[in-house]
Amino acid sequence: MTDDVARELRRMGNVTPLVSVEGNELVSDERRGGGDVYGRTLAGLENCLRHKVLTGVCTSLCQTNYEFISEEWIDQLVKLGVMYCWFHIYRPVGPEACPELALSPEQQLAARKFVVEMRAKKPIIIIDAYHDGEGQALCPAATGFTHHISPWGDIEPCPVIQMATESIHDERPLRQTFNESAFLHDFRQTAAEHTRGCIILERPDLLLELAERHGARDTTARGTSFQELEKMAGHSSQYFPGHEVPEKSLAYRIAKRFWFNDYGAYDKHFDRNRWIDHRNGDQLPLEKTAKIESAE
Repeated sequence: MTDDVARELRRMGNVTPLVSVEGNELVSDERRGGGDVYGRTLAGLENCLRHKVLTGVCTSLCQTNYEFISEEWIDQLVKLGVMYCWFHIYRPVGPEACPELALSPEQQLAARKFVVEMRAKKPIIIIDAYHDGEGQALCPAATGFTHHISPWGDIEPCPVIQMATESIHDERPLRQTFNESAFLHDFRQTAAEHTRGCIILERPDLLLELAERHGARDTTARGTSFQELEKMAGHSSQYFPGHEVPEKSLAYRIAKRFWFNDYGAYDKHFDRNRWIDHRNGDQLPLEKTAKIESAE
């Protein structure tokens, strides 16, 4: 993000950069596979802010940068002039996935509590894409109101689920493409039936079944996403029943009630007995887990 690029973004006025800061100097270099990543990232951020571009900062939380969920970090972003930030949960996907870096259920819950607290007291927008206003877990892709467009125009359910059957370059109008896609419809229903959390974390096997059922193509440049899914084991995600953390900020609660909720997707489809509970390292459906716990 050079000074010239930031100046052009300001001139255009229709782009808001979300700058990824993955940790300190050592962690940033390791996560991004380069040298001086942290310094160059901050320089790019400063270029955006100097040209008064609406800019945010995101961090993919994992075991090596968990300390970033701190009030001091939020204060630093506010002081810099950052308008919004986003803490999202690391998903161990890709050719060099590191499942040992994934957050524990307790860490994910603590991150949710931190976001709720900071939203109520700090003058910065803090994005949360995993919960409604009452703290109920959700997946935006399962509700159908978010998608991801790849660099080649593929319409993917979300950034980490890199498969598609449609493209924005198809001849049909976009409205028709999104609404009439059998693959996207089946994805939403399958995801909503089996978990209120992240389907790629909890049930990568279901994504492979979806791809085979609809003849979905691998949308990665490396062409190995299906093989990577085959190697994935299930992990816990943001669905932590019995530990919901409602929004403390009235503004966020109202905003989520109208513009960010499940829109009835889980009431219509979710069957808790189909959910596989990975919180204790097991892979048993909830119904069987409950029987074991009661027997103990």
